[in-house]
This record gives sequence, structure tokens and C-alpha cells, in this order.
Amino acid sequence: MDRSMRRHALWIAKAMARTDLTPLRESDIEALTALCRERHVEPGEVLLRMGEPVSTIFVVRSGEIHLALRGQLGARQTVQRIRSGGVVGDLPMLCEQPMPLDALAGEHSTLLELPHDGLVAVLQRSPTLSLRWMTSFAKRFEETQRRLITVLTADLDAQLASMLLDERERDAEHGWVVRLSHGVLAGMLGARRQSVSRVIARFRRSGLVTSGYRRIVLHDLGTLAAIAGEVPPASDEPFAAPDA
Repeated sequence: MDRSMRRHALWIAKAMARTDLTPLRESDIEALTALCRERHVEPGEVLLRMGEPVSTIFVVRSGEIHLALRGQLGARQTVQRIRSGGVVGDLPMLCEQPMPLDALAGEHSTLLELPHDGLVAVLQRSPTLSLRWMTSFAKRFEETQRRLITVLTADLDAQLASMLLDERERDAEHGWVVRLSHGVLAGMLGARRQSVSRVIARFRRSGLVTSGYRRIVLHDLGTLAAIAGEVPPASDEPFAAPDA
């Protein structure tokens, strides 16, 4: 895969994986449970393969799915996680495009499996869910455009600050946490791991974050947002809340 295609795949992965941009809320997932096949998967199990047509989408009920770029020698590099409430494969399936990356289970996960015809039937029966899904498409494409502009115009500090805000999750003990290694963050940004580690070290010295093994704790969301050139998130709300 050449450099331009690799970058394209990374940004598609980022847009596909944003759980705050998916159309599904808990009530939607409950409704789909009656229509979908529930599937339990083990870590490493491949669900969708890069370059192949997509005939089935997966909704993550619990656990997480990794989107991974496959190298020439078959080694995979995780570029994104899709967590509870996230959808895998709907964009390429409905756009009749091949899967841009491999999708595989990152841990023991429970999924809802919905084939193409089943998804279309659900959307036809539910105008509310159909509208939500269409809005999700628009948001994900807008997010891809926003991130592309960031890559083309912002320095690595801003790119990484934006990524940390997007990828954070609540932790009862530590507050806002990003559970990704420096290597995975570098892969998602198309940057060198050493460069990402240097930026995180600067953030740490400034008191913005603390870091350990596969865990970065965010202490100052407002300053990180300022570095990223984004609107500061509310202190008690997700950075980009799901549709109300």
C-alpha cells in the first residue's frame, strides 16, 4: 500500500470509529437486539478483511473491535478502537465499497450482527433511526474533512492534543484516560512513535497529562483544547456528546 493510500485508510478508520458520531443509543441497540444475531467473539478473531466487500455490519454491544492496517508481510497495526455503541462496516457496505481495513476483536466482545438486507429493512421501518443514521454519515464525513485539515495545517502538538481529547474515556479512579500506547497513537496520526513520545513528554512536564503503560491521564482538557485549536469541552461532559 503506497503512502497516500495508507493515509487515506487511516483517516477513514478514524471517521468510522468515532462512537460519539454513530447513530445508535442504548434504546436503539436494545431494539436491534431482537432483529440481529448476537455473536460472541474472542480476541484476535477477524470480522471483516481489508479489500473485501462488506455484506454484514457489526454493532459493538460490549468489548471493543480494532481497525487495523495490514502490512505487506501480513503484520497488523491497530489504528483505532471501536467501543460499546460503535458500528463497524456500515459506511463501506452502504456505499458499496470494499472494507478499507481489517476489523478484529481486541478483547472478548459481544456484537450484534446485521446483514445488508436486514439493515435496509430496519432503516425503512424506522424513520427516526434512518434520520439518525443519515445524520451520522454526515457527521463522520465532516469529521474526516476536519481531521484532514488538521493534518495538513496543524503541527504534531495540535494533532496529538485533538486525538487525546477524541479518544478519552471516563475512569472511576483516574478521571479522563486514554488507553492507547504511544505506538498506536503514532499510527493513527501517521507520525513516528519517537515524535509522539516527545510531545507527550512535553505535555507531561507542563502538567497536562501523566502517563504509564498504555494509559495517559488527562488533567487539563481546556489547555489541550487550546493547543488543538478546538472549543474546550465541558468538565463533566464528553468532548463530543452523542445525538440527543
